[in-house]
Amino acid sequence: MNLKEIDLFLKQNSDEKARQFSASLIPGANLLGVKLPVLRKLAAEIAKGDWEEFFLYAPEEYTEYVMLKGFLLGHIKDIKTLLKYLKLYIPKINNWAVCDSPLSSLKLIKKHQAEVWRFIQPYVKDKREYYARAAACLLMDFFVDEVYIDRTLLALREIKAEGYYRQMAVAWAVSVCYVKFPEKTESLLKNNDFDDFTHNKAISKIRDSFRVSKEDKERLKSLRRKRRSF
Repeated sequence: MNLKEIDLFLKQNSDEKARQFSASLIPGANLLGVKLPVLRKLAAEIAKGDWEEFFLYAPEEYTEYVMLKGFLLGHIKDIKTLLKYLKLYIPKINNWAVCDSPLSSLKLIKKHQAEVWRFIQPYVKDKREYYARAAACLLMDFFVDEVYIDRTLLALREIKAEGYYRQMAVAWAVSVCYVKFPEKTESLLKNNDFDDFTHNKAISKIRDSFRVSKEDKERLKSLRRKRRSF
């Protein structure tokens, strides 16, 4: 598909109700209103052709174009190529939508964890909100396992960037860690230097989970921090 065909396809598959709904959830995004399954299917078609040209040169006026570039990464079969284009993609991330779904589709990472772990480390320490969110999402999606859990929990503690969307991503990642490794994650919750919002939001997300027992939820409630008054 060439760029004109892609542009026409996106506009033909846009939905005003979907656009308005998504716009209410993604502040500042310039949206056409194309639903995620349609974008994923289109990305698969683009991946069959000269996807690199599309990634490098297609305009990014609309959020859907950025998401297409993100979903293309999920079709890359070589880890060096994936990391090359992931490094180019992360600076494009300016809202949670172009971060979370595209990054979670990078299944190749599971076969190359050691290389990707090294790749993530600069983003863990980066002070930019969405670079840090990208790191938290990659940790959550691909490094919550027996081999990496201790390192993942430590890395989440090291993410210090300011911003609500970084805070939410770290809290979400901690909640995923708790479901799979409750004892290790509870130890983190008892001793961490998270800001109060991230700490309390992580506990809230854990307590929202259907996979956590009522008894565990009550115990975790006691670990919430009180709001400081000045």
